[in-house]
Amino acid sequence: MQNSVFESLGARLGIPTDGLWQWVIVAASVPVGLGLARLAVHAFRRAASLVVRRTSTPWDEKTLDAAIGPMTLCLGVILTAGLAKMTQLGQALVAELRPLLSALFIGGVAWLLMRIVGILSEVLDARALRHLKEGSESSRGLRTQARVLERVARVIIVIVAGALVLLNFETVRNVGVSLLASAGIAGVVLGLAAQKPVGAILSGLHILFTRPIDLGDKVVVDGQFGTIEEIRLTHVVMKIWDERRLIIPTARLLDQSFENWTKHGAEKLGTVEIYVDYRTPVEAIRQHFESILPNSELWDRRVKAVQVTNVSERTIEVRFLVSSTDSGKLFDLRCWVREEMLRWVRELEDGLFLPQERFTQASPVSEAVERRGPASGRARRAGGMDGVADVTTGRSAPAT
Repeated sequence: MQNSVFESLGARLGIPTDGLWQWVIVAASVPVGLGLARLAVHAFRRAASLVVRRTSTPWDEKTLDAAIGPMTLCLGVILTAGLAKMTQLGQALVAELRPLLSALFIGGVAWLLMRIVGILSEVLDARALRHLKEGSESSRGLRTQARVLERVARVIIVIVAGALVLLNFETVRNVGVSLLASAGIAGVVLGLAAQKPVGAILSGLHILFTRPIDLGDKVVVDGQFGTIEEIRLTHVVMKIWDERRLIIPTARLLDQSFENWTKHGAEKLGTVEIYVDYRTPVEAIRQHFESILPNSELWDRRVKAVQVTNVSERTIEVRFLVSSTDSGKLFDLRCWVREEMLRWVRELEDGLFLPQERFTQASPVSEAVERRGPASGRARRAGGMDGVADVTTGRSAPAT
């Protein structure tokens, strides 16, 4: 067997190189290799920082900082294996541990790629938020695509890295080949079991490219109003007004209809209804409404209207139509209009035009007739009722 570097150097210097010395060299190769890798990576970082600081983009500095750990791991594996191979014992150990060392190196590369994907997603998300503050509606779609593509990229990295790691181990590789060769019924069972997960993932990709919803959209699903907070491959997280989260499967959003209040803009119309008496002067209500509405900053000055939309046996329904820049401000505007109009109606002539119940009092003669009921046929033939003067004879009829 060919002598190792350590043995050749020991032979020249007259140092014994067999026995315990080889174990010492192999054991020391791990901390020495990792230490040299750390020094080399930090030296590279300092040199690269001089170039990065001259650029105006923030993502390059974040990428450089994120690469320190993965690069240290990958370079440490290479240096450790190189130092250990200086001895014959180390060469044998490295050959035996080659699958494990390869797995560590692949893990370091996957770690680096995962960090790069996360940084790119953060940069795109920050840019989308900046555009959203400037009034760009397309930025919500950019945030959605960035989030979903980030998760897709992470899944692909994990799957590819895991497959490469498994291929380095002979035992697992043989098991995988035997399972593929004997797929048969197992493949059918796995295919049936994976229908729903695969369908959910495809639904998530469909939402990504067709974009029926975006992050930040105001939607109504099953009567629940909320804001789209997260869009994942298998489900969507909607934040409800009371801080609860509604988890909705992506396949359900494609199979059932729902309301999207901000698909092509956040501007909305809303109505407020009050019920007043029939005698209420509608024109006075209209004038008061148009006088107070400009005082509210919630109104976007697009739409305003006052209409009598319905009547009942007791009241009339007066509807106020208003508009606002988004659904949240519209809700507050409707509450404010309702409070102001109700206060004004209460104060108008001491509440004369509030809904009222009306009763009609009958006259005393009518009440007596109703109590006694209609006269009998015999009394009508006698010419009158008891106590009523007989018109034909001119005298009072006797009481029976």
